Amino acid sequence: MGAHTRTWLAFTLGRDRARAFGKTPHILINWLTLLLLAGCWYLEWRRWQVLAPITGTLALYTMGRAARVIPRQRRALAELYGRVLKPCALPTATATRPVNEGQYIRVTRWRRSTVIAAARIMIAPSAPAAQARTRWQAEKAVEAAPVPPGTGWVFDWANPGSLACDLVDEDDPRLLRMQDERWIDTVIGQLFPAPRTVDVDVSVAVGAWEDRDGREAPTELTVTLGAYDVSQRAFRENVERVIDAQIDRGHVWIYTWQPGELTIRGVPASSPEAVRKQGNRFISDLITAQIPARQAGQLTVDITQWFDEPGRPRADTPREITIGLGTLDVAAQELRTRIERTLDTAMSKTLPDRTWLPDWTFAHTNQLVLKAVSNTDPRAVRKRETARLQAVVESKFPTKRGQDPVEVDIHTWSSHRGSNGSPVERPQSFTVTFGAYDVTKPETRDAFEQHADSLTDTNDWHYAWSEAEGRVTVSAVPKLPTQLAFPEPGSPEFEEFLALARRGTIRFGPAKGGGWLDWDLQQTPHALIGGKTGAGKSVALSLILFPALYDPTIFQLIVCDPKRTDFTWTPEFPAVIRFAATDEEIYEAIQTFAGEMDKRQSLLNKYGRRNLQILRDAVARGDVVLRDDDTIPGRLILFFDEIADYLAKSANKEIEELKNDAKAMLEKVARLGRALETNIACAAQKPAGDILGMQLRSQLGRRLGVGPLDQYESQQILNSDHGTRFPAEGTPKGRSWGYDPKYGYQQAQIMYLPDDTTPLPWDPTRTIRGAKDLARAHLAELGYVQVIVPNKDGGQDPRWVRSDLVEGSAEASGTAATTPPRIPEPPKLTKNPPPPTPTSDPAAQEPPSQGWINGFDFG
Repeated sequence: MGAHTRTWLAFTLGRDRARAFGKTPHILINWLTLLLLAGCWYLEWRRWQVLAPITGTLALYTMGRAARVIPRQRRALAELYGRVLKPCALPTATATRPVNEGQYIRVTRWRRSTVIAAARIMIAPSAPAAQARTRWQAEKAVEAAPVPPGTGWVFDWANPGSLACDLVDEDDPRLLRMQDERWIDTVIGQLFPAPRTVDVDVSVAVGAWEDRDGREAPTELTVTLGAYDVSQRAFRENVERVIDAQIDRGHVWIYTWQPGELTIRGVPASSPEAVRKQGNRFISDLITAQIPARQAGQLTVDITQWFDEPGRPRADTPREITIGLGTLDVAAQELRTRIERTLDTAMSKTLPDRTWLPDWTFAHTNQLVLKAVSNTDPRAVRKRETARLQAVVESKFPTKRGQDPVEVDIHTWSSHRGSNGSPVERPQSFTVTFGAYDVTKPETRDAFEQHADSLTDTNDWHYAWSEAEGRVTVSAVPKLPTQLAFPEPGSPEFEEFLALARRGTIRFGPAKGGGWLDWDLQQTPHALIGGKTGAGKSVALSLILFPALYDPTIFQLIVCDPKRTDFTWTPEFPAVIRFAATDEEIYEAIQTFAGEMDKRQSLLNKYGRRNLQILRDAVARGDVVLRDDDTIPGRLILFFDEIADYLAKSANKEIEELKNDAKAMLEKVARLGRALETNIACAAQKPAGDILGMQLRSQLGRRLGVGPLDQYESQQILNSDHGTRFPAEGTPKGRSWGYDPKYGYQQAQIMYLPDDTTPLPWDPTRTIRGAKDLARAHLAELGYVQVIVPNKDGGQDPRWVRSDLVEGSAEASGTAATTPPRIPEPPKLTKNPPPPTPTSDPAAQEPPSQGWINGFDFG
C-alpha cells in the first residue's frame, strides 16, 4: 500500500474530526460509507441497486474531502516545520534529501481538519531551544503560526528533547498559567541577565497555584540562580521591588535569599509577614525620599523589633527600626531633623500612641536607631516639647533651602505632673543657634526675645547672647513679680540698695529674665523717665531721690518741680540744696548746677586729673595733696520733674529767653556730666523732641518708660515701640521698660516706695513706711533735728539740719526751735575723705543674684 493511500485511510478513518453541516462528524460518514461498500461487495450487487447510488455518493464525498483536506494538512505541517526548523535544529530538506516532517513533528490532533491542535516537536540536543533560557525561541516560532481567534498555544517541556504543543481556548486555565509563567520568566530574566563571560543559567519554576476569583495565580516561585552573585543588598532590594511591581497577583511576595536560590512565597496582605514587609518598605521609601539620589543606594532599613504585647490584635507594628546610612553625610542637623520629622509624621498615623526616640551613631558607617515608647513616657514628652520649641522658633526665623538652619538644643528640663496627672516636661535651659541670621542686629535679638517670651506663662527667660557665635543661651528664671514692696531698713536688700547708691547706681527693681534694672550714674550719667499719670512714674522718681534723702552724704540734689505737684516736700531734707518751682527759680537752679560743674572742672584742671574718682584715688594713695582748702565734692543730681512743661514755649519773651538759655546750659552740662559726677534726671509725660531738643534728648541715655504707652509716647521716651507691648488693661502698676546703651531694653517691676506711710495697695492688711518717714527716722539717728522755718508765702516749712549747726535751737531732742534758726550751707565732704568704691568694681557692674527677689515678700 502506498504512502498516499495510508495517509488517506488514516485521515478518513481516524483523524477527520470535523462535522458535516455542523452536526454529523465526518468520521462517522466515512465509516458508514466504508460499511456500505463492504456490504455491497459481500452481497450480490443486484440486491443493493437501490443503495448503490447512495454508497457511491458518500464514497465520492469522502474521497473528495480527503483530496481537499490532506494537502492542506501537509502544508500546515510543512509551515510549522519551517517555523521551528532553526530554533529546534531540525534537518533542512533538499532536492536529493527530502525530509518527512511527520518524523520530527507528530501531530496528535487537528482542529477544523486543517489546523494543528496538538503536536509534539523533536528538539535536537544542539538546538537553542534545548537550553532553558532560550526555549522561548521555539515557543515563539509555534505561536507565529496562524490560529483561530480565541485560541492559544500551551507548551509542555516534558524533557529537553521534546516540546508538546496544545492549542486551547483562551479561557483554558493551562493557557492562563502559561502566560503567567512566561511573564514571570520575562521579568526575572531581565533582572538576572546572563553575563557574557560566565555560564549562568537562571531558571524559574512555579511551585504552587491557587484559585483567585476564578483564575489561578502563582503562590510560590523558585528561582535557581546558579553562580549568580546576589550578595549586594541594594541589588536584592531592587529585584524585590521590580517583582512586586510587575508580578502583582493580589498577594504580597515574601523573599527568602539563599546561596544559588531565591524562594518567593505569596501571602495574604493582612498577614503579619506582609504587614511587616510593607512597613519596612514604607519606612525605607520615606527615608530614601530625604536623601540625595546618588547616595540613596547606601540606605538600609531593618525593623529589628516588633510589638508583641498581650491583648494587641496584631503584633505587626515596629518597635525598633535600624537605619543604616553608610557613609552618607548626616552631620548637618537640617538633614537629621528632616528625616526624624518625616518618620514621626508617617509613624504617628500607624502607631498614634507611640513616640519614636532617635539615637544617631556616627562612625565609619552612620546609623540611626529609632525606638518607640509610650506617649506618656517622659522622654516622649520631652521630644514633643523639643519639636514644639523648634517649630515656634522656625516660624519666626524660617530657613531657606541651602542655608544653615536655626537649631534648638535643650540642656535641662523640669518635670512635674499636670492637673490631670499627666507628665509635664518643660525646658529650663536651651541654646538656639541662628544659622544664617545676623544676631548682631538689636532688632533680631529683640524679635527673638519677644517671640520666646510668648512661649510660656509659667516662668520668664534669661538670655545670654553670643553675637560672634550667632547663638543665645536661654535659661528659665522666676516670673517677674506683679508687685514688689521696697525693702525694710536693716534687711540685706535695703543695705545693698544703699551700697549701690554710694557707688553711683540707682536700683529701680527686678528685671525680667533675672538681674535688676539699675541706673549706673557713672556709665550713663543722664536719664529720662516718662509715663502716664497713675502708672507709677512718681514711685520710680522717688527711688532716685531716696538715697540722698535718707543719707545726705550719698549725693546731693537740686530739685526742679515746675508743676508743684509731687515733690514740693523735698526741701525739708538736707540733701536738697536747692528747690525751684517758678520759671525764674528753675533758671537760677540750672545756673547753680552749671556753675557747680564749672568749679569741678577747674578743680580737675588744677590737679591734672580726668575725673573726680581718679582724683579721689590719687588723694587716697598720697599722690595728690589738696591745698587752699580744696575739697572733693560728692555727686550732684539735677532732678527735674515735668521738664517738657518748663521748656515749652512761653508767650512772655523774657521767660522764653530764660528757657532758651536754660536749655543751652542743660545741653552743655549733659555733655560733660560723667567725669564731673553731675547727673540729670528728667521726668516728662511726653518729652517731644521739638521741646527738649534733639541734642539734649540724645544725652539722656538711660530711659525708663513706666506703664503702658501709646506709639507716640513710646517713641518719645524709649525710641522704640517697647512701651506699647503692655496691654492697656491688666498691666501691674510699676511695670516698666528700661533702656541703656550697655544692657539694651529690659522689662522690670519698679519697687513700691510711697512718699508717706500707707497700706500696701495689694494687701491693705499690711503697711509700708513711706520715704519721708524712713528718711526722717534715719536723719534723727544721724544727729539731725527738724526745725521750722518761714517760707516766702508767709507760712512755715520744716527743715532738717545738724543739731550742732542750729543757733538758738532747743535741746538736741528734735523739738522745734523757738527762734528762727540759721540754716547752714549744705555739709561738705572732709578735706581728705575716705575714697568711695570705684564704679569699676565688678560688684558694681554685675547685676546681683536673683536671691534678692526671693528675699522680698511679694505679698
